[in-house]
Amino acid sequence: MQMPYGDIEGNTITIKFSTADFSMATVIAAICEHLDVLEELCVSFVGAGTEIVEGPTPVFRPTNIEAKFEYTGQGDAKSSLERTYLLMWKGVISTFPNEQEWAQAKSEFGNFIMAQADLLRARTENSKS
Repeated sequence: MQMPYGDIEGNTITIKFSTADFSMATVIAAICEHLDVLEELCVSFVGAGTEIVEGPTPVFRPTNIEAKFEYTGQGDAKSSLERTYLLMWKGVISTFPNEQEWAQAKSEFGNFIMAQADLLRARTENSKS
């Protein structure tokens, strides 16, 4: 099975999402959507987070959100972890906001980024004095 945004290593799958496309809230909502099915597959959600970038970066630089799951059952983990991959993307699709809500959220996020840039500019100017 092709998993362009996921990697299986042993009993663990890491599924990757980009902050350019999704938020942590979207990823967590997708996971919540299918926790009951994951339990039936003997797969546990073990955590999610963004990568931490070292050093200064531009105000907005898309980064990966990684969600990790572990197969806790007996036998071959691969089929359950592949099913987990499909379930998570199905969850993203089912919980994704409609276009109007998404546009509003992106607009508000853009305003947040602009406010951060203004704050950084003010701090920079203040430190020069």
